[in-house]
Amino acid sequence: MITIHKFKTYTWIEVIDPRTDELNDVISKYRLPQKFEGYMLDRHEQPRATYDALSDTNVLVIRALANGLDTNATTVPVFLGFNDDVMITSCHGEDQAKLINQQSNQDFLLISDHIFAILGAILVPYFEMLDEVSQRADKFAGHRLGIITNRRLDELTILKTRLVYLRSATAGNLVALEELQGDLKQKLRLTADVEQRVTQQISDLVIEYKQCQAMFDVQGNVVNETESAFGNILNNRLNQTMKFLTVWSLVLAVPPIVSGFYGMNVKLPFADRSEAWFDTLVLTVGLMVVMLLVYIGRNKKQ
Repeated sequence: MITIHKFKTYTWIEVIDPRTDELNDVISKYRLPQKFEGYMLDRHEQPRATYDALSDTNVLVIRALANGLDTNATTVPVFLGFNDDVMITSCHGEDQAKLINQQSNQDFLLISDHIFAILGAILVPYFEMLDEVSQRADKFAGHRLGIITNRRLDELTILKTRLVYLRSATAGNLVALEELQGDLKQKLRLTADVEQRVTQQISDLVIEYKQCQAMFDVQGNVVNETESAFGNILNNRLNQTMKFLTVWSLVLAVPPIVSGFYGMNVKLPFADRSEAWFDTLVLTVGLMVVMLLVYIGRNKKQ
């Protein structure tokens, strides 16, 4: 779906879930670079900022959040292409379209103001997601380490995987914005006052994106440390279990040894007595007790 918004100084072309035939018509009508079609159709496009000298057009691809933390596709690309007269945006989801469309309620005088408004709107869900990630991470970090279930381990693994995508997206967005920061001032025709304003706006935006990236890095480190602590506890439990099984396997190996000797057809001490079976029991229990006492004594020394 394509919607055309007419402003005083420029035209905004809003594209939602683009189709090839629609894009070809728009690109031809507004004389935009043909490579825009590939950028807008690719659902896996990574953050970037480039400049097309032939059409004097800037391109910015930035990753926006999908529906939520538990979705398979954590982030999706949002395309912005612009020159002095035309701005075209493209996204593949309704949530991203709402974020972008909210900016059409304002009558921007400068195209740069509109761009920064969209980029700011895309950043807001990241901070909301940070709150959710922080709550989950704090829940894991404050959880009693003595009670670790498979369900909690699965949740921690999923959260760690989502954080990898979120950290990658914020890092890529920041790189793209920093590249745009240099191009924007050079390619848009701005007066000295407006240029100073644009410089301040994009500098503030870059700072906010840096803050977002840093906070995701912190949460990622918290989750990694929590996972490491869980792993150490589980390894310690496994070691204790293996030690317990090893000790009892040695203790329970005594009865077969004693009964095996007295089951042989040879002369053995006390074998001729009628109470020989009781003697073997006493001998077996005695050896088992001695082995346990030796193990307990060694543990106390350690």
